[in-house]
Amino acid sequence: MEKKHIVVAGSGFAGLESAFLLRHYFKDKIKITIISNEENFLFRPNTIYIPFGLEPEELQIPLKEVLPKYNIEFIIDKVQDVDPESALLLTDNHKISYDYLILGTGAAMRPEEIPGLKEYANTIWTPKEMLQLRRIFTKNHSKS
Repeated sequence: MEKKHIVVAGSGFAGLESAFLLRHYFKDKIKITIISNEENFLFRPNTIYIPFGLEPEELQIPLKEVLPKYNIEFIIDKVQDVDPESALLLTDNHKISYDYLILGTGAAMRPEEIPGLKEYANTIWTPKEMLQLRRIFTKNHSKS
C-alpha cells in the first residue's frame, strides 16, 4: 500500500508544528513534504531583541539541515495555486500531488490599511524593519 502524501504549504510555526506532529504520530507510515519560499525558519518571538543588538542571523534555522533528519521532504518554491479537484499544489516550478494539504502560509503585514501607518510609523514585522528601528534608535541616542 502506497503511503499517503501530506503536503504542507508554509514553513512557519503552523506548517512546521503540523509536519513534526504528524511525523511523530504516524512515524514513517506517511510521506510529508513542506513547500516554502523561505530557506530558513525565523524564530519571530525573539526578533524583538534585534533593535537592541541581536543579529537576525542568530534567529534563522536552516530547514535544509533540519527537515531531512525527520524524513520530511523540503522544497523551496513559491506556491501559486491549489487545484483541489486534481489534488495538486501548483508552485513556480512544480505540480505536487497530495492526499492531504495543510495551508500554513502565515500572516502578512498590510500597513496601507491603517491611514498614516506606512508614512509615519515604524513597524516591527520583519528583521529588516527591526534593523531600521535599531539604526533610528542608535542615531538618536548617539547624540547624547
